[in-house]
Amino acid sequence: MPNQRANDDELRDIIDRKLTALIQEMEDADWSAKDVAFAINDVLKSKWLDRMMALKDARDAVPKGFLSDGNEG
Repeated sequence: MPNQRANDDELRDIIDRKLTALIQEMEDADWSAKDVAFAINDVLKSKWLDRMMALKDARDAVPKGFLSDGNEG
């Protein structure tokens, strides 16, 4: 799985560069780096992380080998 690790590292590097640029841009607009970082954290948590965790929990709740017949709901 070395290729996956390389992809993860590449993705993290890209995100780091983008966030650094965003924080610098916001600092240029007189926002503090601390305020920007906390706002990014809040947005990630409320719009992305909570949703991703809920989807993961829902997938984990489905029994292994589950096959839908279309009549679950």
